[in-house]
Amino acid sequence: MLDVEVPAGVDPAGGRAARPGAAAWTQQQRPLLVAASFVVAVVLGVVIGLVWASDDSATPGAVAVEQPDDAILSPPLPSVPWETSRVAGRARTLALKGNEPTTLRQPLMWLAAYEVRKKTGAAAPVASDVTIPNGMFYGAVEGVDKERDEFWAVGMTEIRGVAETDAPDPHVWKRVGSAPWTLVGRGTAACDLIPADLKNIWGPSACSSA
Repeated sequence: MLDVEVPAGVDPAGGRAARPGAAAWTQQQRPLLVAASFVVAVVLGVVIGLVWASDDSATPGAVAVEQPDDAILSPPLPSVPWETSRVAGRARTLALKGNEPTTLRQPLMWLAAYEVRKKTGAAAPVASDVTIPNGMFYGAVEGVDKERDEFWAVGMTEIRGVAETDAPDPHVWKRVGSAPWTLVGRGTAACDLIPADLKNIWGPSACSSA
C-alpha cells in the first residue's frame, strides 16, 4: 500500500475538507451560551415563585375577619336637637322618651350576644337572652353633619347562661351617622374609648360595674 500525502484540511476518510472555523466559534461562544442558559433558568424560577405566591395569598388565612351584618344594627337615625345649631366636637347627653329605650336596646343586645357567640362558637346566646337594666347612659358628640355625629351608649348587661367573666361589664357601644352600631369594648378598660368630654358629663357612675 502506497503512502499518499493527504493535503492539509482534508478528511482522510471521506475526502471532505474539515471546518476548523465552526469548532473554533463554538469554543469561543461557550461562555456566552452558558451565561444565557443561566439567565433563562433564573427567569423561570422567578416566574414560578410569583405563581406560588399568588396561590398563597388566596389561602383562608388571608381572608378578612367577618363583621356582624344585620338590619337591626342600623335603625333610623333619631332626630337631634342640634341639627340647626351644630358645634362639631360638642358632647351631649341624650334623654330617651317613649319607646326609644326599647328601640335603642335592640341593636345593643344583639351585639352583646353576638360577641359571646363569636368567642365561643356556640349558637347561643341570642339577643333575647340579653337584658340591659335601667341606668344605661346614652349621649352623642356632634359632627360637622349628621353622617359624622357619634352616638355612644354604655351600660351593664345580664346574659342568660353566660358568666360575667365571659361578658365583662360595662359594655360600650358606638354608632357613627347612619352606619351600624358596633360594640367597641367590654370591661372597665372599654370606658377609655369614650370621648373625655362625654365621659365627664356622664360622671364616674357611667363606667362603674354592677
